[in-house]
Amino acid sequence: MHDHPSGHETSRRLALGAGIAIGMGVGVALGVALDNMGLGIGLGLAIGVVISAAPEWLGSLQRRRSAPEDQEPDDASEVVPDAEHDDGSDDVEDEPRP
Repeated sequence: MHDHPSGHETSRRLALGAGIAIGMGVGVALGVALDNMGLGIGLGLAIGVVISAAPEWLGSLQRRRSAPEDQEPDDASEVVPDAEHDDGSDDVEDEPRP
């Protein structure tokens, strides 16, 4: 362990601890309600994992949304269609029928 963890590592540890704590609380409550403690704790752990992973997932989603969309592609082949495989079928318009 590091003496001075980065902010990102600290937030990941905090999210993991909060997820486990909330998941175990929910799991015990579900276990009592379902009269099956093993099933309740198992479901609670699954809920805890989702809660602990949510901040990381939401952060990556926010970074993707804030990325500039008008960036030019690195490769020119992404913009120009492949002329060798063009059969021209989309160039012909439907003629009106009399």
